[in-house]
Amino acid sequence: MGRIRLLPDEVAHKIAAGEVIERPASVVKELVENAIDAQASRIQVEITAGGIEYIRVQDDGEGIAPEDVPLAFQPHATSKISTTEDLFNLHSLGFRGEALPSIASVAKLTLTTRTPGEGAGVRATVEGEEIVLEPWGAPQGTTVEVRQLFYNVPARYKFLKSQGAEGRRVIEVVTGIALAHPHIAFTCIRDGKPVLTTQGSGNLQDTILLIYGSQVKGELLPINKTYPWGTVRGYAGTPKLGKGNRSGQLVVMNGRVIQSSTIRTAMEKAYQELLPTRTYPFIVLVLDVDPKFVDCNVHPAKAEVRFAEAQTVFRDVLDAVRSAVLAKNIAPQIQTPHSRSQGRPSLRPSGGKPKLQQGEITWEPQTWEQLDAVLRQYKPGNDGQKAPPWAVAEREPAPEPEPIAQGPIVEDDVRAPLLRGKVIGQLHQMYILLEAPQGGLWILDQHIVHERILYEEFLRDLDQQGVHVQQILPEVLEFSPTEYALIREHQGEIEKLGIELEPFGVNTLIVRGVPTFLSRVGGWREAVLEIAQKAEDSSRFREEAAVTLACKGAVKAGDYLDIRVMQNLVAQLARTENPFTCPHGRPIIIRLEQAELLRRFGRA
Repeated sequence: MGRIRLLPDEVAHKIAAGEVIERPASVVKELVENAIDAQASRIQVEITAGGIEYIRVQDDGEGIAPEDVPLAFQPHATSKISTTEDLFNLHSLGFRGEALPSIASVAKLTLTTRTPGEGAGVRATVEGEEIVLEPWGAPQGTTVEVRQLFYNVPARYKFLKSQGAEGRRVIEVVTGIALAHPHIAFTCIRDGKPVLTTQGSGNLQDTILLIYGSQVKGELLPINKTYPWGTVRGYAGTPKLGKGNRSGQLVVMNGRVIQSSTIRTAMEKAYQELLPTRTYPFIVLVLDVDPKFVDCNVHPAKAEVRFAEAQTVFRDVLDAVRSAVLAKNIAPQIQTPHSRSQGRPSLRPSGGKPKLQQGEITWEPQTWEQLDAVLRQYKPGNDGQKAPPWAVAEREPAPEPEPIAQGPIVEDDVRAPLLRGKVIGQLHQMYILLEAPQGGLWILDQHIVHERILYEEFLRDLDQQGVHVQQILPEVLEFSPTEYALIREHQGEIEKLGIELEPFGVNTLIVRGVPTFLSRVGGWREAVLEIAQKAEDSSRFREEAAVTLACKGAVKAGDYLDIRVMQNLVAQLARTENPFTCPHGRPIIIRLEQAELLRRFGRA
């Protein structure tokens, strides 16, 4: 007896559904694309429990004729193509006729629809292989409700992620489609709360600003170039909007959000030498391509495409993006020293006595350091004018920071020179120069020195009495819907680090308190987002969050430090457990030994 058998329809449908429906976001994508193909002008997406328990997609499109409703649940039944040639001349997002039957085979589905010419609508309830049709009062358009996704496929259900993670993925999908179709008004509701709303104005830039907020305002560079195969348009972000991952990149082709290594590589190459290593551009790229030049039928979810002339497309996309980025002066604008100093870290006590200005200096020994600060501000041609009030304050020497550790220090071949060496100056306002007791020159990166000190201090606080929190002037942080959902999911872990957050409107948070050593630091948006991403992805969340906060609070390259501050930083470094490298693994100290100096000068 033969061993090969024809699978039952129920099994075959579940296998086919597994290729199309992977998670709640897949359901939402398929239903929203159907709504767009139905010429909808408004689309509302609602999910509960990350879309695992409930999904509802409602549109005001053309609807489905009553006689077509039963057929819509049959595999490969579609109104969008009829011949093989149509596959290479696609003008719709859907074309396989797989969405509704695939969803209905792995969830409980209800569809309500009415066309403009009908007085009443039709309601179809599908569970398993059974379809129940009944007349139903409904507005024009289609509403699809999906309940208990994968209730009958437990093997697939157990591979779903948390409700928070699945919900964020749904929001990400809706956000991408909203940017791909700015002429459609989208609303996304998660657990009863609106998380995304667009107006359907048809203006891509307005939609970008609605979704990403004021952080991208003034930082978008228009792209618009035409080539024989199609048009490249959209908006490229200035280097200021660069991110540590590709979450700020979106590629749309003929209304479809796609993944393409060809396009991604061209976009990132266009920013070559404009962004630091491992930093990725913010860009929304829209390609209008002649359907004859592209094959959309190469991926079950239609997310990947194949171009007939990939090298030509790569070259032209690179040209379009690079031209847009270089067409405008993207050099960052330097803030005035007064505004820059308001949010920078300081080693000075907040209640210290204000320093005297140049005209008020009394000639006493203790004022010589202040005089040095004044002279550093002098530039020929000032006509004898006084330095402005911020000039001395910005560069004035800072008092000694308190030690971070008590008790005896084990002096070894590194700690002993740090404690007994002589700080002789600062190089390029980046490096501390230390004359070692036994001779030679040690060069220490001032930012990394302070970062290591703060990192170990912060971890010690977490292990012992907890982080000291200081209330600050509230800072409003705007996020995209996906970013906001990520932060809210991990808000508890973030607040254990001493960062107090409070919801403030749609996709907006307020920072009210931060760790004491960061109380003078502003610009918390990127730090909060980075910490939330670490909470999502890292098994060493506590340590990696401490790295982020220590890096944010440490003195920066370009900060002037006087001798006393440098001496105290070096002394504190000697008290750390690891004075050799920063938390990222970069070296803190470079040594130029006396023997090498003698050899270089021919004295050996």
